[in-house]
Amino acid sequence: MRERLGVPAVLLGVLVFFVSVLGMAGSAAADSMTTLPSFSDPRGAMPNRAGHVIKRARYGPFTVPANGQLHNSIKFNAAAPCTNCYITDMVPSLVYESDANNANGAVANLHNSAMMHHFVLLNPAKTDTVCPGGLQAQLGERFFAAGNERSQMHLPAPYGYHNPTGQNNFTLIYHLVNKAAVAKNLSVEVVYQYRTTGGEPATPLWLDIDGCSDSEYPAPVGYSDTHADWTSTLSGRLIAMTGHLHDVDVTNSAPCPDHCSALGHGIALSAEIVGAPGSDYFGPIPPNNSPPADLTGATVCRSEAYYGTSWAVSGGNQWRGHLDTMSACRIPSDLLPGAQAESFPSSGAYSFEGYPLKAGQVLRLHSEYQNNTGQIQNDVMGIMISYLALPSPGYARPRAASPLVTSLVQAYNQCTAPNRLHGPPDLPGGTNPDGSCSPPAQSSTQLTVGTPDANPGTSANSVGSVRMSVLQGNPATTADEADVRYKVSLTDVRKRSDLTDYTGQLQLRNTLRIVDRYNGPSEVGVGQDTPFNLTVPCSATGSTSVGSTCALDTTADAVLPGVVKELRRSLWQVGQVQVFDGGADGVVSTNPNTLFAVQGIFVP
Repeated sequence: MRERLGVPAVLLGVLVFFVSVLGMAGSAAADSMTTLPSFSDPRGAMPNRAGHVIKRARYGPFTVPANGQLHNSIKFNAAAPCTNCYITDMVPSLVYESDANNANGAVANLHNSAMMHHFVLLNPAKTDTVCPGGLQAQLGERFFAAGNERSQMHLPAPYGYHNPTGQNNFTLIYHLVNKAAVAKNLSVEVVYQYRTTGGEPATPLWLDIDGCSDSEYPAPVGYSDTHADWTSTLSGRLIAMTGHLHDVDVTNSAPCPDHCSALGHGIALSAEIVGAPGSDYFGPIPPNNSPPADLTGATVCRSEAYYGTSWAVSGGNQWRGHLDTMSACRIPSDLLPGAQAESFPSSGAYSFEGYPLKAGQVLRLHSEYQNNTGQIQNDVMGIMISYLALPSPGYARPRAASPLVTSLVQAYNQCTAPNRLHGPPDLPGGTNPDGSCSPPAQSSTQLTVGTPDANPGTSANSVGSVRMSVLQGNPATTADEADVRYKVSLTDVRKRSDLTDYTGQLQLRNTLRIVDRYNGPSEVGVGQDTPFNLTVPCSATGSTSVGSTCALDTTADAVLPGVVKELRRSLWQVGQVQVFDGGADGVVSTNPNTLFAVQGIFVP
């Protein structure tokens, strides 16, 4: 992160044009920033996030001349909604403000002769990851953009775009179009939702067909699939992606007021990780148009263009059939269930971990247009704005901690009403002599073991143990072979009522506290304590001197599928091992059941 103290020399010529445009267009009033108690999102996707703040920013107003445009103008002091905060959601729009012919805050779109060609928000306090020396990126880190389709950005909790302390302003690049015979006062609107505590920073990645230049490129006549490659400098997990294309019958020299589908349109953007599994696909299923034939790697997002969706038409047909939606890919955990289906297709949803991207991998952007206008369209774009969650550092762990062998002893009730004295030495913290209870009371009301002095006619053959051992996986295969093996054995188990063999069930219970690399995109975390229970069958030995044998040989994944993940390096804290009887009916799934054995040792 670095401060920017001046305008880079390479931009001076460009800025002469920008400044001249601003001088003509003017700004009738200062930006507004309004805190909202709630927000009604037109696409129905804005999450309801506890402890967050919602603010509506209106940048402008900018006076756009009659039948004219403000082309790639710059505003250097676009107010940030917060500092030292994590922006989790951004919802864009274009609205009228201080306009004689339209109400303040009214949506401006093609239905009333206005168009938001595009805008870009940059943070001057940060360096752009993809194009640190690029034309636009010299003004800061590009972290959000939208065109007239007005795509939103929603990041899964706890991620957000971090704006550092003291950074009160962003930089805004905007291209606004007025198709009316009178001047219009328009403001770029962004509704932000943010948190100030408990956030995790996510890194924006700006993928652009025009590389590191001004984002505009020519679309040839007919079908085109134009590529741009970026070799990743970071390792992490993709958590959100969405695209921006143009509608060629709007950018045409003779634009169509209502969408002219015969003239063609932007089709889709696809982000490919070259060499990654081609079976990995995120985007609409089925796609409206077949993906490019030369796309053979993983499609980490296909963002398709939609025209005249029912959502847009039912909302007042503000787009007049033109491009109104670009589909997005993301971790969907925080989106509202009623979100617009075309914008947030279920098949574009990543798992809770996001999608892995490694440093050195090539991200290839495909931009598809069908241009039937008969002329090259020089002012089109192919952009995907994506967010990457960086992995957390590792965690302290032992070099080796397998196997774990636990001996089992019969459980006895705690002494709470002493009727005897236990001889010295005194235990720490007590007063000599200690109290004790006689006779000792076994916790299980159903079971015991053969012990001649306690149970005449039996032999002392009781042994109990639990062995946990790691089964190594094989990283060379796609299968998940890693597992933890459990071997449970208890012998000479008898009914307390008549000392005969017990042929019911036992239940081994313990609690796992797992620290591993399987905790969402950041990878490292400690899970909540998880009960882990095993049902152990018992069978008679056929001997009058030895009771039943209760045994189980199984694995953790067999009992709780997916609890062990290969290549996710985990540390298990194991709580006290307890073994419960099956109650009077011998079935562990019914209650009541009582404690029979616990981990411990016998000191002869």
